Amino acid sequence: MTERPTIGTPTPPSDPTPPSTSAPTSTPASTVAAGGRLLRHDEVTRGRALLVARLVIGVYLLELLLNMTRPHVLPDEPSLTIFWRFPGMPEEGVLDSFGSLFAIPRTAFWGVLAGIVVGIALQAVIVRMPSKDRRATVLTWAALAALLGSFALFSLFILAKSPLLVLACVPTSAFALWLIHRAQRFGWLPLPMLLTAFGWGALIQWGVGRAFTNLAYGTINGYMYEGTDLTGSMTDGSGNQVDFTFTFDLGYRTIDVTLLHLSTVNQLAAAVGVVLLILMFRHRVTDVVTGLVLGAAAGLGYNFTESVIAIELWSILSSLNGATGGFEYWIRQSASLFGSQVVFGALVGAGIGLAAQTRRRAQRVGLVTAGLVAAIGGAVANEVLSAWLSGLVRDHVGIGGTLDTLVISPAIWLAPQVPFLTVCLLLLRSGIRARVAAARTAVTAEAAEAGVGGAITEREVPFLMDPALRFWALVSTWRRHGPAAARALRRFQRAQLEVAGWRWQQERAAAEAKALGAREQPQAQEEREIQDAQETQETQEVQQAQEAREEGEALRARAMRLRTDVGRLVGS
Repeated sequence: MTERPTIGTPTPPSDPTPPSTSAPTSTPASTVAAGGRLLRHDEVTRGRALLVARLVIGVYLLELLLNMTRPHVLPDEPSLTIFWRFPGMPEEGVLDSFGSLFAIPRTAFWGVLAGIVVGIALQAVIVRMPSKDRRATVLTWAALAALLGSFALFSLFILAKSPLLVLACVPTSAFALWLIHRAQRFGWLPLPMLLTAFGWGALIQWGVGRAFTNLAYGTINGYMYEGTDLTGSMTDGSGNQVDFTFTFDLGYRTIDVTLLHLSTVNQLAAAVGVVLLILMFRHRVTDVVTGLVLGAAAGLGYNFTESVIAIELWSILSSLNGATGGFEYWIRQSASLFGSQVVFGALVGAGIGLAAQTRRRAQRVGLVTAGLVAAIGGAVANEVLSAWLSGLVRDHVGIGGTLDTLVISPAIWLAPQVPFLTVCLLLLRSGIRARVAAARTAVTAEAAEAGVGGAITEREVPFLMDPALRFWALVSTWRRHGPAAARALRRFQRAQLEVAGWRWQQERAAAEAKALGAREQPQAQEEREIQDAQETQETQEVQQAQEAREEGEALRARAMRLRTDVGRLVGS
């Protein structure tokens, strides 16, 4: 075969005894299993993940305490405002009215409390287990699921009410998630990790925002109306006199504070999700692109659930204000699909990704704080400014017309988000450029070290580093040898890039560990406790290094097998 048909990428082995056949057989079964595991199981990771979950639960219990100790401003108020209902509101379990869309299902509330109890009990069991026991890992993830997963009940109640709306939002959300995945270019996150981020946003993040804010609204309302006489002309079911004509000033102030609270909780929940995913999942690259992609995926999930309830809400109110569920679908699932929560979640994730690249605590705190402040401010500004802009143009544009539907309303909604979207795109661009430079170095080093029989050869380096050449290679292979050979070549190229990503991660981790050790060495000699902690950390680092080597061997073995498959298909 001439050099041109090989198209520079697969390099089918002309030698009948390449390492591609011996490498898989020499790799232990445990190596392949280690390379295929997605979740981490070391003690440090488990402890940090549980610490994050405990902080979330602690804040929720604080919200409960504040709500229970709030000033009571209405007759016969229950201990928790989420149990109070307007006169005539349907009983629990009925989700067929406007009021029930915003009511807290009691089943979900008690489910969260039960999850907290179960999570605490599991942690008590984990403490008594040896740190290296595999059962401790399983129980840790079970405790996380109990503590945080129960918040998904709030989202599931909404999604279960409108299954057709859920199905209608799936295609656009799936397409957007695919585009977010493709934006990485190199060092792709595992697909289960990306799907988990989407599920976090759709179920847990939205549920946390709902649970926290409903409690906060009652608390804020109690303090805002403290000392105000609300007895008056209306009578509830128990015969108590209640006046619902609240002053506009206090009402707007309550809504403003609640909006700020909701935006803060939502972005903090997005940050928790990104941190947990980075802690729990094994992945080869942690940088600004990693955080940005995870945050955007979580925001897309949040937008999914928010779209369902918004479409349902405006469908109910269509007879009052003329808005329709179809218009809300167009705005949230088409015109601004990559705006709003996706942009703000990406900002939060980008801050965490940047923080993961530095070892200095002050810089980490500053980067994470900057991302959170930008996202929270953007979320609040988006709600306030879009409403203000809408009021400005209302007298000059016909509401509900073609121009308003297709151009004016989407522009008003997106205008406050443009600066934040621009920042996200610039961060993504700089992150991808850094990845390309690191990939070039890693691919070249892997090719030089492995030689002719390795996972990457010198002839393949230019093709791996140039997306246009990779695409040309796929097209040429498809035309000459058929779709099966092209698909095999694509899998082989992806496996080669995964090997390069693994090598990049190991080299960066080694450099960071060396720099950190050089800075902390004088302090570590002063106290025995610090020495013990350092020894423990070194033991864990040795274990992680061994697992990383096994993962690298598995990745190389897979690339070699795929090389053989490509050579067989091209040769046939």
